[in-house]
Amino acid sequence: MNQSVGKALKLLGLFTAERSRLSLADIARSSGLSKPTAYRLLKALEEEGFLVRNQVDHGDKQYQLGLRLLELGNLVAEQLEVRKIALPYMERLRDELNEVVHLVIRERSEAVYVERVETDRPMRLFTRIGLRTPLHAGSAPRLLLAYTPEPEREALLQQIKLERFTDDTITEIDKLQRVLAEIRERGYAISFGEHVAGTLGVSTPIRDHTGSVIASLTIAVPGDHFPEERIQLLIVRLKETAEEISRRCGYVP
Repeated sequence: MNQSVGKALKLLGLFTAERSRLSLADIARSSGLSKPTAYRLLKALEEEGFLVRNQVDHGDKQYQLGLRLLELGNLVAEQLEVRKIALPYMERLRDELNEVVHLVIRERSEAVYVERVETDRPMRLFTRIGLRTPLHAGSAPRLLLAYTPEPEREALLQQIKLERFTDDTITEIDKLQRVLAEIRERGYAISFGEHVAGTLGVSTPIRDHTGSVIASLTIAVPGDHFPEERIQLLIVRLKETAEEISRRCGYVP
């Protein structure tokens, strides 16, 4: 970790419920940093909204945690909440279809697997809770990219390295753009062996009370032959289940 970043994060850790406001002198003394170094780091945190500085009655300015941390905390809480809400629906879907079900969210330029319910099949998929994957390969990452607000999506497309994982991975930006538009039009994403060969992925969006897509509900199926009627059943049940979860998250269609 960059030393300055590490020091700045340690400064944030000085704030507690009992010590919610700290002066520059307090922070320098507790952190072991010189006042000029502490001030430089505090100023950077203040500019980014992680800290705010208030004038107190005796004239000394004190720092307290800023609203940017509240925003990030709300994001974490929302992600944990959707995981808690989704799990029983995922288990029901697993029991009904006997397929592995994932819950996936986007964190910056990656897709993160935050929940998984397994089957008793002997053939296992290489996925785990906490797995991070790029946004261009696979149904769940690509669905999350497709529903990212346009300005941010365009910025991400400029950053993403379209790495090839299998012969079926999309590595052309024009083709990826077309596929993203198709996902938004039909309301689901599907992939055949794009991130891991010999797997089918089908994903549908979960929305919050604002209508924003906050997660992908995904079924992953190992194998090489997928009858069309089976695929259509997976799509229908996924969409129905994702809509149920979305309503529990406050979404009103």
